[in-house]
Amino acid sequence: MGFKGVLFDLDGTLIDTSDLIIRSFQHTFHQHYGRTLTPKEVYAFFGKPLRDAMEFYGPDKVDELIRTYREFNLAHHDELTTGFTKVPETIQKLYNNGVRMAIVTSKTKGTAIRGLKLFDMDKYFFAVIGHEECQTHKPKPEPVLRALAAIKLEPTDCLMVGDSPFDLASARAAGTKTAAVRWTQVDWELLLAEQPDYELTTIEDLLTICEVENK
Repeated sequence: MGFKGVLFDLDGTLIDTSDLIIRSFQHTFHQHYGRTLTPKEVYAFFGKPLRDAMEFYGPDKVDELIRTYREFNLAHHDELTTGFTKVPETIQKLYNNGVRMAIVTSKTKGTAIRGLKLFDMDKYFFAVIGHEECQTHKPKPEPVLRALAAIKLEPTDCLMVGDSPFDLASARAAGTKTAAVRWTQVDWELLLAEQPDYELTTIEDLLTICEVENK
């Protein structure tokens, strides 16, 4: 079936910030605790707010950890953020075919827009729903519901694309169809447990799902 709207998670879905996120965590915890978090420990919190991870791994100094993380992350953002093959081109094709799109992310809106601008994609999205705009976060439905309101479409007309179980659970709770990306760093079995309606091997699979011309 075609979809009038597509909602996207950002990190790990449209842009590759895995190295940036892992190194930000490792820098933070090495500085404050003299320990190095493994990538697996970091992946467990992909798709959730930063504070959740800090409360889990460093409950005695959460705000201090967040400050250190953000300082490193922002300082190294552009150099450590890379793209995924065919993502900008596919987003442009969806936009040109009238598909309304929004970003639903657990990072701040400003940082999300900075990531989109790196790949000249910010102009294609009707809305960017960041962490600070919601009272509750993925896997709760509020972020997705806010995005739906921003693009003025019903849940049944939209698809949510993400790389973590939290993306899929949030979308399902909001009433949209879901698509899991195969290029995720998260354990694939965890995404399959959320029973996504679609599995994307490449971003271009969206063109078929949304029934738009691949030109």
